[in-house]
Amino acid sequence: MSAESPGAVDDGENETAPARSSLLATVILWIVFAILYAFPLFEGISNLIALPSYYASLGIGDAVPWWLLAIGLLAPVLLYLAALCIGRGRELFPRALILAVGLAATNALALSAVQWAQVVQPPLK
Repeated sequence: MSAESPGAVDDGENETAPARSSLLATVILWIVFAILYAFPLFEGISNLIALPSYYASLGIGDAVPWWLLAIGLLAPVLLYLAALCIGRGRELFPRALILAVGLAATNALALSAVQWAQVVQPPLK
């Protein structure tokens, strides 16, 4: 006796349909989190553009914290890629959780960079 019923026909669609929907869900997850990671990236780009001219207008153009601007620019991209690599091969929920932790770390780092910029800014005369 076999485990299959005698009238069952295996047409192969049972295995590809879940794989297809899983791939679609994964791609949608990547896109949603890419949009969420884009906001800290936009903040980093806007800080990189606006902060040096703002410091120059205050007369402290030499005190631009370039290392903080670089962190603000690179952190969202690197943490998103790291979360994608760490989540690779996992189910959908753990992958989403890893991406969410990376997003939280990105936003925490962006807020810390803002605070550090205020700390390292020289006093205005």
